[in-house]
Amino acid sequence: MKELKGRKLILILGIPFGVGCYFIGNPLFAVVTSLIMIGGLDEFYTMSEKKGSNPNRIFGFIITILIAVSYSGIYAHHQITIMGLICLSVVCVFFIEIINQKEETLINISTTFLGILFVPCMLGTIIYLRQMDHIYDSNIVLTLFLSVWLCDIAAFFFGTKWGKKKILPRISPKKSWVGSISGFIVSLLVFILFHELGFLGSRYTLFDAIIFGSISGIFSQLGDFAESLLKRDVNVKDSGNLLRAHGGILDRFDSLLFSAPMIYIYLLIFIYNK
Repeated sequence: MKELKGRKLILILGIPFGVGCYFIGNPLFAVVTSLIMIGGLDEFYTMSEKKGSNPNRIFGFIITILIAVSYSGIYAHHQITIMGLICLSVVCVFFIEIINQKEETLINISTTFLGILFVPCMLGTIIYLRQMDHIYDSNIVLTLFLSVWLCDIAAFFFGTKWGKKKILPRISPKKSWVGSISGFIVSLLVFILFHELGFLGSRYTLFDAIIFGSISGIFSQLGDFAESLLKRDVNVKDSGNLLRAHGGILDRFDSLLFSAPMIYIYLLIFIYNK
């Protein structure tokens, strides 16, 4: 009963807050996303410590903030800025490890960078997507949020009721093919419906909506599997307990870790360069 109350409290407070941040837009949306990324990165580093690693948390948090600033659109050519930050990070992390002289240097450096690439570099793309929503009067980010959420609900409902054949039982024992396909279809339908209602804006075609929906349906579930793989390796049920019954930040945002960057890449290559 306490767990159910905890879930309800998070939903009652979290959903209006998240929607409000979205409609207010940047810089508030960027600030809140930055805090989420820092929390997610902290959870990643906590899991990596269970494998004997000693990642540089403070450095990771600083780079996360700089990545968020780059994605927010304050600088032109943000892709170059982010690549520059990554190159600078390589030099800085090696320099720090040389000074600290800690054991397991290779593992420390590797987990520090994997955390930066896995959380802020990937999840931070929604900051840029939100900025593009503002410029093109569209709602890609909000539709993506709704799409991955309904995908998760559909996968759980249909998978629980009719899903017998599991996809990867070693990594995620409860996920079935029926649930996965159902989630994909729902994600696709959300983007198609929102396009037909004009919610995606005039910039995007029906073909784009189908691509967005397909990306959401496939990569949101892949992100879920990726996080489950990490949790399985360190033998934990949740990435953290910040959100009480909902688990940790990575547990709630794992679906966006792969889906948001893939939509970002699609837009950069096929839409924004036109």
